[in-house]
Amino acid sequence: MIEYKTKYTSDKFDIEKCRESAESGYAPAQYQLGLCYEEGIGVQRNLAKAFRWYWMATDNNRPAQERLNKDSYQGQLAKWLRKAVNRKDLPENDLAEAMCMLGSCYMHGWGVDCDMELAVEWWLKAAGLGNAYADDCLGYCYSTGQGGLPKDAEQAFAHYMKAAEGGYSGAYFTLGLCYSEGNGIGQDHEKAFWWFNKAAENDNPMAWVELGKCYYAGRGVAVDYDQAVKWYRKAIDTAGYVAPEALLGLGDCYAAGHGVEQNWTKAVELYHKAADMSDPQAQYMLARCYAEGNGVGQDMAEAVKLYKRAATNVCENKGYFGHAGAMRCLADCYANGNGVRKNAKQAAAWYAKAEKLEADSKTC
Repeated sequence: MIEYKTKYTSDKFDIEKCRESAESGYAPAQYQLGLCYEEGIGVQRNLAKAFRWYWMATDNNRPAQERLNKDSYQGQLAKWLRKAVNRKDLPENDLAEAMCMLGSCYMHGWGVDCDMELAVEWWLKAAGLGNAYADDCLGYCYSTGQGGLPKDAEQAFAHYMKAAEGGYSGAYFTLGLCYSEGNGIGQDHEKAFWWFNKAAENDNPMAWVELGKCYYAGRGVAVDYDQAVKWYRKAIDTAGYVAPEALLGLGDCYAAGHGVEQNWTKAVELYHKAADMSDPQAQYMLARCYAEGNGVGQDMAEAVKLYKRAATNVCENKGYFGHAGAMRCLADCYANGNGVRKNAKQAAAWYAKAEKLEADSKTC
């Protein structure tokens, strides 16, 4: 990776070298290039492009984060975009980018009032001019039924595919999920694996996690525990946010001795980290470790606490509605007086909740 560190105010500044470094993913260069577009230094002033580079830099560059969070900058951006979309001399690609970014302003309330219907209106115009990111945004709106659009998985899939074909790499991962779960298209694990792999090549950490799952379970590819461990570790070693699914997946590898030497202590450590991130499956697996004394001293009272956490873990945004396995284990504990006082009524209640959750999941 090129590390282009020259300040943009320097007489020796080279805009093309800065761009090359920014495109390679170097956050300080992305921030500098954003400044260039904001101030019109070495390039024509374009706040949509400035925002794009600041946005790309935000995960690893505090000045970019601070700039995007300023009300004054957001107001300036929205004002500039509203003027830009009415210009007659703006190249079509730049016009589409300005329309797309104006849609994002209305979505997030950057310098304007939040208005999802107006956001969709601008994304439709941008998508009509071939803007791939706008198609991805429309796919999201169709998948969630926002902005006045109906909830339509097939329309969502069509827009995600258009975004991917237009070169927007963020859509690669979403397409993998669509094929994996059968959302808007017939379930196809091989195609899901192909899109996850394409997303992984574009440094998508969630795609690394999904590849680990695919190799572990043999979904769309032959079972390969070494590859599963490789992708889970890659996701965990990233400098940014670590998905609990990666910790859980690698924990399963250590628990079973798949791709690594079996090590229950290491498995418990990984389950603990994922459980602390409110992952219900990790809470359940950790509870089982305490119940069975794997990698930790047997402690039924602690197991019961963890079963309860998993059983009552509800988060609609993440798709958590409790954990049926934890509910059944908790019911067993109440029925037999393991780690908790015997209570037939509580046992029956948790068995009933588990059955209902399992029935509901089959009808979804």
